[in-house]
Amino acid sequence: MAAKHEGHLTTSQLLSFIRKSHDFSQVNDFFRDSGDPPVFCHFLYTLMEKYNMTSKDVINSSGIERSYFYHILSGQKIPGRNIVLRIALCLKATLTETNQLLRLAHQGMLYAKIRRDAAIIFAIEKKYSMQQTNELLIQIQEQPLYKEEYI
Repeated sequence: MAAKHEGHLTTSQLLSFIRKSHDFSQVNDFFRDSGDPPVFCHFLYTLMEKYNMTSKDVINSSGIERSYFYHILSGQKIPGRNIVLRIALCLKATLTETNQLLRLAHQGMLYAKIRRDAAIIFAIEKKYSMQQTNELLIQIQEQPLYKEEYI
């Protein structure tokens, strides 16, 4: 089973390939030939472009400190979960895009069986602003994305 000329595989396709492989060298060939792994800052740039938002737009709408945001964009820093969620909400990213950002930042994906995560999923699906989402979290007595004095 050769992976060299399969192009870009979805995660499901790659998982199937791993399961069917007889030894790890076949899987290893895929990674050797597939180029660089996805990186948080690259995906963030892609989303910013998709949603026509500049760095300044994200900084202003998220309340993230300017120099810290530029460290994130340069790949020097990997943000924590709340920062990723704030960025995703400011971009109006989809749930799939938000979970991809979380995965690339090595943070836990949103999980519908956790009440706080369910509220955030609800907010993403309803296209709530970051502020509306934070208010919802406070209203249901869950940890907010930020303290009011930050914004």
